Amino acid sequence: MIVLIVAGVLFLVTVAALALYVLALRAYHRVFDRPSPRPPYDKSPLKIDQTTIFGKGKNWFYTNRMDFVDLQITSFDRIKLAGYYRPADNKKNRTVIILIHGWRDHPSDMGAYAQMILQQTDCHILIPHLRAHGMSQGRFIGYGLYDSQDIVSWVRFMERQLGTPVKIILYGRSMGATTALLAAASRKLSLSVSGIIADSPFSSLEKQLMNTFRYKYHVRGRLFIKLIGRIAQSRIGFPIQRATVLPVASRIKLPVLMFHGAEDTFVLPEISEDIYDRLACPKRLVIVDKAKHVMGFDASPVKYTDEVRKFLKVCKVV
Repeated sequence: MIVLIVAGVLFLVTVAALALYVLALRAYHRVFDRPSPRPPYDKSPLKIDQTTIFGKGKNWFYTNRMDFVDLQITSFDRIKLAGYYRPADNKKNRTVIILIHGWRDHPSDMGAYAQMILQQTDCHILIPHLRAHGMSQGRFIGYGLYDSQDIVSWVRFMERQLGTPVKIILYGRSMGATTALLAAASRKLSLSVSGIIADSPFSSLEKQLMNTFRYKYHVRGRLFIKLIGRIAQSRIGFPIQRATVLPVASRIKLPVLMFHGAEDTFVLPEISEDIYDRLACPKRLVIVDKAKHVMGFDASPVKYTDEVRKFLKVCKVV
C-alpha cells in the first residue's frame, strides 16, 4: 500500500514538473522567438492608425520614405542588420541621432521622434532594425544585451561613413532605451557619442518578466522565470541574468535624459527611478503625468519636446 502511495505521489510530481516545463517552454518561445518572419522585402503598411502622435509619425515616415536610404552591416556574431538612414540636408553636418525602437516594434514607430528632432535641427538620422525585428536577421530577441553591441557597431559604421569628429546621440524607447544604456555602460562606445535619451527602459529582463507575470497572474513566479532562463541558456546560450542595467549603470559617464509615464503598468515608473539613482553622470528624469508605457511624447508633446531640445543643447548638438 505504501509503495503504491509513493508511486502515485512520484507520478503526480513528475506530471506536475512536466506540465511546468511545457508551460515554461511556451513562455520561452513567447519571450525570445522572433515576432514575425523576416519579410522578403520592405513595404509600407496598407493602413496606418493616426490617432496618436506615433501613428502620425509612422505616416510621416512612409510619406518621406524615399528620403531614407537602406543600410546593412554585419553584427559581431555574423548576422545581417538593416537600418534606415536619412542624411542631413547639409552634408557637412556633424550630428547623428540614432533612434532605437522597442520590443516587437518596427523602426517606423520611431518616425515621430525623427520628425520632432528634424523640426529642431538639421542632422543625420539612423534608425536600425534591431536583431530579430523588421529587415534584420536573427532568430531570437536580444533584450538589449546583444543589441547594445549592435549599436556599438552602428556607431562605428557612422563614424566611417561620415568621418570623425561627429557627435552622436543614442535615443531609445522601452527595450531600445535599455539597449542604449547598456551600450553606454559597456565602455565600448567611442568619444563620438555625446549623450543618451532613454524613454521607459526596463532595468532587468528577469525583473521585467516577474513584473509582467505578477501583473497578469497575480503571483511572483520567480521559479518559473528561473526555468525560462535555464531554457534560454541551454537552447540559445542567452544569459538572462546579464540582461540588466542596474549593476552597470554607475559606469555610464555620458549625460542621460530619461522619460517615464506616470501611469506605466508594463514597466513601472520606479524602474526608471532605480536606474536614475545609480547613474553617476549628468542626468535628468522626467515623469510624464497621465502617460502609459512609452506614451510620454503623445501625452505631453510640448513638455517632451522642450526637454529633448534642452538636452540636445547640453550635449552641444544644436
